[in-house]
Amino acid sequence: MTPRNPYDDYDKIDPWAADSDDMDDSGDFSFVEDEYDSMEDGVGDGFTYVDSPVDMTAVQYGSTESFPQTQVRKVYGAPVENAQPEPAKGLLRRRRRKKEARDAVPAYPQNGYGAQQAPDRGKPRLRRRKRHHFGCLFMLIMLILAVVGIYWVVAHPIDEQLAFSPAEQETVNGTLSWSFPGMPYYVLALGSDEREGDTASRTDTMMLMRVDFIGGKITMVSIPRDTKVEIEGYGRSKINAAYAYGGAGGAVRAVSKLTGVPINHVAVIHFEELVGLIDYLGGVTVNVPVAVNDPDYSGLVLDAGMQTMDGETALLWARARHGFEDGDYQRQADQRILLTAIMNRILSLSPKEIPQALKHMGGLVGTDLRCYDLIPLLVRFKLMSPTIYSCAIPTTSEMIDGYWYEIVDEPAMRKLLQVVNSGGDPSTVA
Repeated sequence: MTPRNPYDDYDKIDPWAADSDDMDDSGDFSFVEDEYDSMEDGVGDGFTYVDSPVDMTAVQYGSTESFPQTQVRKVYGAPVENAQPEPAKGLLRRRRRKKEARDAVPAYPQNGYGAQQAPDRGKPRLRRRKRHHFGCLFMLIMLILAVVGIYWVVAHPIDEQLAFSPAEQETVNGTLSWSFPGMPYYVLALGSDEREGDTASRTDTMMLMRVDFIGGKITMVSIPRDTKVEIEGYGRSKINAAYAYGGAGGAVRAVSKLTGVPINHVAVIHFEELVGLIDYLGGVTVNVPVAVNDPDYSGLVLDAGMQTMDGETALLWARARHGFEDGDYQRQADQRILLTAIMNRILSLSPKEIPQALKHMGGLVGTDLRCYDLIPLLVRFKLMSPTIYSCAIPTTSEMIDGYWYEIVDEPAMRKLLQVVNSGGDPSTVA
């Protein structure tokens, strides 16, 4: 930008020599036009300035704001009285402070500066934000690694105990349905009464369980072991034979076909191992609905009412079906009561006791479920006790070819399962 002498445009402004313009073209002035043009056009007309000594080096690079404060201007040529000169050093200090402030907070392009002069004040903030995000990401990764490490050390050995044998797992492959996380799902619980020396066993207990994690509900539906079904490749048979023919996977297929319910998980409970779990829990307290008097078959004699049972007594009670008027129906009800008591006892344990209880379950249960399925469920039901419903598939007894079968009442079963699937109380179904 071309320097010029401002007095070429404003002849009436000559604060350094009131009677002469000899200094106008002396070359001692170097004003920047844009800075000096901050004065309005024609502002020199009608203005009178008080003469005062000025250090030329103090004003030759300045703007109109750089004139000494004593160089006061007044509109319409009115004289200025009592004007006092200001030392040039004070002026330099003031200009230096303004320059430092201007450099510290540079103007944005929209304030008249070029894009190359735009401040870089946002970058340090972005860097801080990036560092903050990196720190959060690092902490998240470390937390995930810690959780995985703890799971591997504590829970993975339990998962290996809970897992099916390779032969059993092969029967299950392809039979289970996938469930959406958080939604209700069905677990088929099979009670195997296999005893020492048995090469094959049937399931004395078959229980379809609907688990509603969000709703906090568990519904247990007993399936009579003598229920008549058609098993592919074997024809007419009792449903408890499905396990003997096809393992856990065969039982899943038979129950799913009977009920029309997609089964998502399966667990085989070995009754012989039930004793150790209950003894570890310190026994279970149950409300025995019907007195047991079976000295000849099981040797169990038990009064009705609240009873605290050790593992051996609980096992005998779960197996007892003789001496009851309702026979196997009463045993099914007793087994649901015992299972509920075991669940409530486990939920009453402290957090540090739960892993040991799961280890005992490892020898008791073979399942496709893992600790990452069971632990959230235990925590959920520990924080809020679940609502537990129970019922049985409606059947009637019939002798066919010399064998007793339980014949399913199809309309009643569909009505019952409709209530169960909706999360309702099946006891309301007549």
